[in-house]
Amino acid sequence: MPTYVCSVPPQRLTKEQKTEIATAIGRRHSDATGAPAFFVQVDIDESPTKLRFLGGTLSDAHIWIRGDIRAGRTDAVRQTLMLNIMKDVSAITGVKEQDIWIYLCNLVPTDMVEFGRVLPVPGEEQAWFESLPAHLQAYMLSLGTTGKTFKL
Repeated sequence: MPTYVCSVPPQRLTKEQKTEIATAIGRRHSDATGAPAFFVQVDIDESPTKLRFLGGTLSDAHIWIRGDIRAGRTDAVRQTLMLNIMKDVSAITGVKEQDIWIYLCNLVPTDMVEFGRVLPVPGEEQAWFESLPAHLQAYMLSLGTTGKTFKL
């Protein structure tokens, strides 16, 4: 499952804005990759003890987003995904686009474990899904996964 961590200044966003960001990132990831939006994990980190610096100066105006996704997507797909997330987060928060920094980290699928299994390379999702125990397949189906269109 793709995981996005959004580091934001403490108490800058409302619960509604955080929910909107999580929904927007899930939708944009799904639109770009075909993965179901409900598999997209979003962590909003606004720890008051976390300090971010730029050039040795404390920065409280930026939002940083790091996305760990499976490798195998084209440059165009990744760039469109990042730019769309940036625009959505800016619209939701009022933070200037120039102050929203996004880093996508492409992980080799075989370096990731979910549901007790090493993730498949793109294109082998169906076989991976079918290799899961029946109770995990049922759980995933309850989330809206369909075996025929399953993608991570």
